[in-house]
Amino acid sequence: MVMVLQEAVDRPQKSEQRSAMVGNRIKQLRLEHGMSLKELADKVGVTDSHLSRAENGKRGLQAKKLEQLARIFKVPVAELMNLEGGANLPDVALYTPPKGSVLEKAFTSTTQKMFKVLTNGMSELAITEGDPIIVETAPLAKSRLKMGDVVVAEVGGEDQAAGVLVLRQFLEPNLLVTNSSDNNAMPIHIVKARAKILGLVLR
Repeated sequence: MVMVLQEAVDRPQKSEQRSAMVGNRIKQLRLEHGMSLKELADKVGVTDSHLSRAENGKRGLQAKKLEQLARIFKVPVAELMNLEGGANLPDVALYTPPKGSVLEKAFTSTTQKMFKVLTNGMSELAITEGDPIIVETAPLAKSRLKMGDVVVAEVGGEDQAAGVLVLRQFLEPNLLVTNSSDNNAMPIHIVKARAKILGLVLR
Protein backbone atom coordinates (compact mmCIF):
# COMPACT_ATOMS: atom_id res chain seq x y z
CA MET A 1 0.00 0.00 0.00
CA VAL A 2 1.33 3.46 -0.89
CA MET A 3 2.27 5.51 2.16
CA VAL A 4 -0.80 7.41 3.33
CA LEU A 5 -0.17 11.10 3.79
CA GLN A 6 -2.13 13.08 6.35
CA GLU A 7 -2.10 16.32 4.40
CA ALA A 8 -4.14 16.43 1.19
CA VAL A 9 -2.25 17.06 -2.03
CA ASP A 10 -4.13 18.90 -4.75
CA ARG A 11 -5.27 16.49 -7.44
CA PRO A 12 -3.88 17.49 -10.84
CA GLN A 13 -6.15 18.19 -13.78
CA LYS A 14 -6.95 14.92 -15.52
CA SER A 15 -4.30 14.16 -18.11
CA GLU A 16 -5.96 12.59 -21.14
CA GLN A 17 -2.93 12.76 -23.42
CA ARG A 18 -2.28 9.02 -23.42
CA SER A 19 -5.93 8.05 -24.01
CA ALA A 20 -6.38 10.73 -26.65
CA MET A 21 -3.26 9.62 -28.49
CA VAL A 22 -4.45 5.99 -28.55
CA GLY A 23 -8.01 7.02 -29.47
CA ASN A 24 -6.97 9.21 -32.38
CA ARG A 25 -4.95 6.37 -33.87
CA ILE A 26 -7.84 3.91 -33.49
CA LYS A 27 -10.21 6.29 -35.27
CA GLN A 28 -7.69 6.95 -38.03
CA LEU A 29 -7.19 3.23 -38.68
CA ARG A 30 -10.93 2.51 -38.51
CA LEU A 31 -11.65 5.14 -41.16
CA GLU A 32 -8.76 3.92 -43.33
CA HIS A 33 -10.31 0.43 -43.24
CA GLY A 34 -13.76 1.80 -44.09
CA MET A 35 -15.37 0.46 -40.93
CA SER A 36 -18.26 1.95 -39.02
CA LEU A 37 -17.99 2.50 -35.29
CA LYS A 38 -20.54 -0.27 -34.67
CA GLU A 39 -18.75 -2.74 -36.97
CA LEU A 40 -15.45 -2.30 -35.16
CA ALA A 41 -17.05 -2.33 -31.70
CA ASP A 42 -18.77 -5.66 -32.52
CA LYS A 43 -15.48 -7.20 -33.70
CA VAL A 44 -13.67 -6.12 -30.53
CA GLY A 45 -16.52 -7.01 -28.17
CA VAL A 46 -17.28 -3.58 -26.71
CA THR A 47 -20.28 -1.29 -27.09
CA ASP A 48 -20.16 1.36 -29.79
CA SER A 49 -20.53 4.05 -27.10
CA HIS A 50 -17.49 2.62 -25.25
CA LEU A 51 -15.46 2.64 -28.46
CA SER A 52 -16.64 6.17 -29.29
CA ARG A 53 -15.46 7.41 -25.88
CA ALA A 54 -12.12 5.61 -26.41
CA GLU A 55 -11.70 7.28 -29.81
CA ASN A 56 -12.34 10.65 -28.21
CA GLY A 57 -9.81 10.07 -25.43
CA LYS A 58 -12.51 9.97 -22.76
CA ARG A 59 -12.03 6.33 -21.83
CA GLY A 60 -9.23 3.78 -21.97
CA LEU A 61 -9.24 0.28 -23.42
CA GLN A 62 -7.89 -2.85 -21.77
CA ALA A 63 -4.57 -4.12 -23.14
CA LYS A 64 -6.25 -7.24 -24.58
CA LYS A 65 -8.71 -5.04 -26.51
CA LEU A 66 -5.80 -3.02 -27.93
CA GLU A 67 -4.18 -6.30 -28.99
CA GLN A 68 -7.43 -7.34 -30.73
CA LEU A 69 -7.54 -4.00 -32.55
CA ALA A 70 -3.93 -4.41 -33.64
CA ARG A 71 -4.78 -7.85 -35.10
CA ILE A 72 -7.86 -6.47 -36.89
CA PHE A 73 -5.86 -3.61 -38.43
CA LYS A 74 -2.80 -5.85 -39.01
CA VAL A 75 -0.46 -3.41 -37.29
CA PRO A 76 1.89 -3.77 -34.30
CA VAL A 77 0.41 -2.66 -30.98
CA ALA A 78 3.12 0.04 -30.82
CA GLU A 79 1.85 1.54 -34.08
CA LEU A 80 -1.73 1.40 -32.87
CA MET A 81 -0.67 3.35 -29.78
CA ASN A 82 1.27 5.77 -32.01
CA LEU A 83 4.24 5.66 -29.68
CA GLU A 84 6.64 7.04 -32.28
CA GLY A 85 9.62 4.86 -31.63
CA GLY A 86 8.75 4.10 -28.06
CA ALA A 87 8.21 7.63 -26.76
CA ASN A 88 6.64 7.75 -23.31
CA LEU A 89 4.39 10.24 -21.62
CA PRO A 90 5.23 11.22 -18.03
CA ASP A 91 3.61 9.15 -15.26
CA VAL A 92 4.83 11.27 -12.36
CA ALA A 93 5.92 14.83 -11.60
CA LEU A 94 8.14 16.02 -8.78
CA TYR A 95 6.10 17.63 -6.02
CA THR A 96 7.51 20.13 -3.56
CA PRO A 97 5.45 20.55 -0.37
CA PRO A 98 4.67 24.17 0.59
CA LYS A 99 7.21 25.76 2.93
CA GLY A 100 6.32 25.24 6.57
CA SER A 101 3.67 22.62 5.78
CA VAL A 102 3.28 19.36 7.68
CA LEU A 103 4.59 17.49 4.66
CA GLU A 104 7.74 19.58 4.42
CA LYS A 105 8.43 19.04 8.12
CA ALA A 106 7.85 15.29 7.75
CA PHE A 107 10.72 14.98 5.30
CA THR A 108 13.76 14.38 7.46
CA SER A 109 15.66 12.33 4.88
CA THR A 110 17.40 14.13 2.05
CA THR A 111 17.18 10.98 -0.08
CA GLN A 112 13.37 10.88 -0.13
CA LYS A 113 11.36 12.86 -2.67
CA MET A 114 7.65 13.30 -3.22
CA PHE A 115 6.02 12.83 -6.60
CA LYS A 116 2.47 13.28 -7.81
CA VAL A 117 1.07 10.45 -9.98
CA LEU A 118 -0.25 11.64 -13.37
CA THR A 119 -1.65 8.41 -14.85
CA ASN A 120 -3.41 5.18 -13.89
CA GLY A 121 -0.61 2.95 -15.16
CA MET A 122 -0.25 1.33 -11.72
CA SER A 123 -3.94 1.15 -10.80
CA GLU A 124 -3.83 -2.62 -10.19
CA LEU A 125 -1.39 -1.87 -7.35
CA ALA A 126 -3.69 0.81 -5.88
CA ILE A 127 -1.52 3.69 -7.15
CA THR A 128 -3.78 5.97 -9.15
CA GLU A 129 -3.80 9.37 -10.82
CA GLY A 130 -3.52 12.19 -8.30
CA ASP A 131 -1.92 10.06 -5.58
CA PRO A 132 1.17 11.39 -3.80
CA ILE A 133 4.02 8.88 -3.55
CA ILE A 134 7.27 8.94 -1.63
CA VAL A 135 10.35 7.70 -3.48
CA GLU A 136 13.63 6.67 -1.87
CA THR A 137 16.31 8.07 -4.20
CA ALA A 138 19.44 6.81 -2.46
CA PRO A 139 21.66 5.01 -4.99
CA LEU A 140 20.13 1.62 -5.71
CA ALA A 141 22.00 -0.99 -7.70
CA LYS A 142 19.81 -2.85 -10.18
CA SER A 143 21.07 -6.05 -8.59
CA ARG A 144 19.26 -5.05 -5.37
CA LEU A 145 15.87 -4.62 -7.06
CA LYS A 146 13.34 -7.32 -6.31
CA MET A 147 10.80 -8.70 -8.75
CA GLY A 148 7.69 -6.52 -8.54
CA ASP A 149 9.33 -3.45 -6.99
CA VAL A 150 7.72 -0.20 -8.14
CA VAL A 151 10.21 2.40 -9.28
CA VAL A 152 10.43 5.86 -10.79
CA ALA A 153 12.72 5.85 -13.83
CA GLU A 154 13.94 8.40 -16.34
CA VAL A 155 13.68 7.40 -19.99
CA GLY A 156 15.05 9.22 -23.01
CA GLY A 157 17.32 11.73 -21.31
CA GLU A 158 20.41 12.58 -23.34
CA ASP A 159 23.36 14.77 -22.40
CA GLN A 160 21.90 17.82 -20.64
CA ALA A 161 18.27 17.13 -21.61
CA ALA A 162 16.02 15.64 -18.96
CA GLY A 163 14.16 12.46 -19.85
CA VAL A 164 10.55 11.50 -19.18
CA LEU A 165 9.71 10.33 -15.65
CA VAL A 166 7.83 7.03 -15.68
CA LEU A 167 6.31 4.93 -12.90
CA ARG A 168 6.86 1.23 -13.54
CA GLN A 169 7.00 -2.20 -11.94
CA PHE A 170 10.34 -4.00 -12.24
CA LEU A 171 10.35 -7.49 -13.82
CA GLU A 172 13.59 -9.43 -13.91
CA PRO A 173 15.94 -9.19 -15.58
CA ASN A 174 15.47 -5.92 -17.52
CA LEU A 175 11.83 -4.93 -17.94
CA LEU A 176 9.82 -2.01 -16.56
CA VAL A 177 6.06 -2.44 -17.03
CA THR A 178 2.79 -0.78 -16.14
CA ASN A 179 0.16 -2.74 -14.19
CA SER A 180 -3.30 -1.44 -15.03
CA SER A 181 -6.62 -2.94 -16.04
CA ASP A 182 -7.09 -0.40 -18.84
CA ASN A 183 -4.14 1.99 -19.19
CA ASN A 184 -1.04 -0.09 -19.99
CA ALA A 185 1.93 1.27 -21.92
CA MET A 186 4.54 -0.70 -23.84
CA PRO A 187 7.19 -2.38 -21.65
CA ILE A 188 10.51 -0.59 -21.37
CA HIS A 189 13.73 -2.60 -21.69
CA ILE A 190 16.10 -0.97 -19.21
CA VAL A 191 19.26 -1.62 -21.24
CA LYS A 192 17.91 -0.95 -24.74
CA ALA A 193 16.05 2.20 -23.69
CA ARG A 194 18.97 3.31 -21.49
CA ALA A 195 16.48 3.88 -18.71
CA LYS A 196 17.84 5.19 -15.43
CA ILE A 197 16.10 4.06 -12.25
CA LEU A 198 15.85 7.11 -9.99
CA GLY A 199 14.31 5.52 -6.93
CA LEU A 200 12.14 2.97 -5.23
CA VAL A 201 8.52 3.76 -4.31
CA LEU A 202 7.99 3.27 -0.58
CA ARG A 203 4.98 1.05 0.04
